[in-house]
Amino acid sequence: QQHQTVKIRNYLAEDSIRGMAQGGQDSVFYFVAHDNFFLWRPNGEFGGWGWPYFNFPKTSPVSKIWIDDDNNLYAGTTKDNFYIIKNAAKKGAWKGIEGGPDKDGNYTVTKGALPVKQIILQPGASVYSFAQDAKDKDKVWVGTNLGLFTYNKQTQKINSIDPVNQTGITITEIYTGENGNIWFSTLEKGMGVYNLTHQTTRYYPYSKPNSNSTTKYPIKTFCFKSPHQFFVAVMDSLPAIFNTERKVYLFIDDSSLHTSPNRTTDIKVDRLGNLIILKGDRFYIADVSKTDLLKTSVIPDSSLLAPFFREIQLENGKSLANINSNPELLKKIVLRHNQNSLIVFYDVLDVGEKENLQFAWKVDGLTNGWVEMYRINFDSAQFAFIQDLKPGKYVLQLKVRIGKDDWRKQMAELIIIITPPFWQTWWFWTSVVGVISLLIYLIVKSRVRAVRKEERLKAAHEKELLALEAKSLRAQMNPHFIFNCLNSIKSLIQDHHEEKSVTYLTTFSKLIRTLFNNADKKEISLYDEIETCKLYLQLEAMRFDAKFSYSVNIDESIDLKSIQVPALIIQPFIENAVWHGIVPKGSGNISLSVIKNNGTVEIIIDDDGIGREASQQNKATSNIGHQSKGVNLTQSRLELDNLLQQRQATLIAIDKKDKKGLATGTTVIIKIKEDIS
Repeated sequence: QQHQTVKIRNYLAEDSIRGMAQGGQDSVFYFVAHDNFFLWRPNGEFGGWGWPYFNFPKTSPVSKIWIDDDNNLYAGTTKDNFYIIKNAAKKGAWKGIEGGPDKDGNYTVTKGALPVKQIILQPGASVYSFAQDAKDKDKVWVGTNLGLFTYNKQTQKINSIDPVNQTGITITEIYTGENGNIWFSTLEKGMGVYNLTHQTTRYYPYSKPNSNSTTKYPIKTFCFKSPHQFFVAVMDSLPAIFNTERKVYLFIDDSSLHTSPNRTTDIKVDRLGNLIILKGDRFYIADVSKTDLLKTSVIPDSSLLAPFFREIQLENGKSLANINSNPELLKKIVLRHNQNSLIVFYDVLDVGEKENLQFAWKVDGLTNGWVEMYRINFDSAQFAFIQDLKPGKYVLQLKVRIGKDDWRKQMAELIIIITPPFWQTWWFWTSVVGVISLLIYLIVKSRVRAVRKEERLKAAHEKELLALEAKSLRAQMNPHFIFNCLNSIKSLIQDHHEEKSVTYLTTFSKLIRTLFNNADKKEISLYDEIETCKLYLQLEAMRFDAKFSYSVNIDESIDLKSIQVPALIIQPFIENAVWHGIVPKGSGNISLSVIKNNGTVEIIIDDDGIGREASQQNKATSNIGHQSKGVNLTQSRLELDNLLQQRQATLIAIDKKDKKGLATGTTVIIKIKEDIS
């Protein structure tokens, strides 16, 4: 019998904790208080303590809680039954579940509560322990005040184990990991062992401080320490270590353990390597790695001492995500461009208190390497303040170490995405480019449509102009004029006016040659047009002898050869002046002038004939009345030429009258822009 002093920290258990359990695939930790109130702490990145997700009966006092390998929570009671809450130790089991305190302050699940299944053993049985069979995972060993039972999870069959139950002892804890033996603790005879092969039982009580004591040897629970050793919760003394080979107890002594009564009710080694003891109204935590006496063969799960993010806040204190309401946002969060300054709280999953705990965090592309932070005390809030993040993707990494140890490989990561303002997004600029492209397309299409329309109109006008030119060509010269000229030449020859007939014929041939030369031309120079008109006037003057005279006056400053005009655009007006103005009168004068006036070239055909009004009255009896068609065709040609060539030519006809209002002739003015060539 020995006593050993170790350093142990203690905490006041204000809720009179009756039991604790850790297990399942996610290593969930449960506590249960005297009023059957459960608290749980999920492992890993979530951390913290939470409310249960089931409604447990208050009328069946809980004496033991335990978690099997299938994530099911077992709760033994002091009555003749125990309860199974399926998947209570599995992360994600709470999804869709809602609850809160009722009017009496008791926590109640109001929506989606996990089912609580009751299993009846036998009358008078109080459940104190559970254990999973080492070989048959469907078999659960159950310790009661009436001995040892087994329960099959598949068949739900219950068996009583003899000869343990014949003694009527209370089984408080069970261990099935030793080959061929089932170890258990009792409230009457200390540690006991049941041999599966021989179906025999032996008990090992401990020595009491008072050798004259005749009380029982109550052990509330025990746990595996190493091969052939258990940590034992002795109910009327200090916690101890029991050696299964030597069958002796080594009591653990520490000054802190004396702050509570000698009533050790539970003892566990968690997956971090901490020894946790419930004694009196307190629970104690010891770091077994620092004391040779307490070292175990259980390899601490380093993944449990892993950092995690607890909450994300804006710099104004507004919470964006936390482990209770939306833990998924602690893995990846998407924020607006004006939410770019954050406070990220972090912690480490640690059932016990760790000294010299150091954190380090970094954001690639933002921080210059790792930012190291020390935890001041157990309750201090650890956080990273990240400011002025530009739009983009960031990864916040967090790691932890104890003292001067190496940094743990487990790291927490938080992806932070800051979305750009809409005017910096690709879709905005795509839309802008699309709208601009559409406008350009519509403008170009409209322009192309306008150009095509203009080309169609131009083609139509050109076609019409060709037709007009053909008509004009046919009407250029009065056929009577041609015949009359030929008759005049014939008469001159017959009258033996050889010289005059030769002159007449020469002039006539020049005019005909000019007409033929210009017949296939849309435009000729103003010089050629004037020369044609001179020939025409000369022939008409020769044919009518002294009945009319003519004159041609050209402004010498005008370069006639640089100005282009439609072919035979002037001749119809001269012909009209001769036949409709001078001939009906009997004599007269015709003048052809070309002058410059304010940037335009004016072609003026002036006569002193009878005027247009009298001419209209003579049309019915005149044999040359059709000649007005040439003037109308010429006007149409000018209008089309303006559309096609933008020549801006204008035609003005002026009826001259004297003071008495009598007609004194007609003046026709054709205006052409000087710079059009």
